[in-house]
Amino acid sequence: MLGEIGFRTSLFLGAVASLSALVLLNPISVKATGENLFDNRSILFDAETIVEFEFIESNGAYQSTFGVVNLQTGEKTPLLVEVKPADRVQSVEAESTYQDNARQGISNDFRGTPGNTVPQPLVAFQFQANTPYMFYLESTLNGRPAGILYSMNSQNPGENKQLRFEGDFSTLGTGGVALYWDDTGSLLVDPELEDQDFDDFIIQVGGNLDCPFDNEESSQ
Repeated sequence: MLGEIGFRTSLFLGAVASLSALVLLNPISVKATGENLFDNRSILFDAETIVEFEFIESNGAYQSTFGVVNLQTGEKTPLLVEVKPADRVQSVEAESTYQDNARQGISNDFRGTPGNTVPQPLVAFQFQANTPYMFYLESTLNGRPAGILYSMNSQNPGENKQLRFEGDFSTLGTGGVALYWDDTGSLLVDPELEDQDFDDFIIQVGGNLDCPFDNEESSQ
């Protein structure tokens, strides 16, 4: 049976970006156990499950790509892609506000919004049953690689926590789960400038989001 979270149809079609690559990681200890996980330990479903991801906003100078890594194959699939660092041009010399701009309602810290920095803000991904995954955030600055971060703490430099989950597997089909990335720790950030505000790339997952395939399905 195909599980659906945030979906009113089981169509998968072409929602996921076609680009993919293999990534070499530190040794992974997660094993398929028949349980469901959606946190910093792993992303794991006991049945094939389609999940929707909606870009909410970004607050940072980096241009980032959010995606999923299959921990059995090493394949990574991009889902939400920024085409520019922010809605409006700002100097990278601008000092961080050192606070959670999303919660404070501040819009002057390299803010990116759906349809602007991320032209396709609503996508879907089909997770295979009993297959462990994790999320990644890969960033650049002026075309220069700025590092890649993971939802599993063990895969980050110093085993740092770079993604905060608000919610877990139990809330995916109801209120959903919010993902708050902090890109401090990427290669271009000096330790004395770390802000750890967890507002750099924000995503809503599940929670009965509108299905991006409804219009396409009804037109057939």
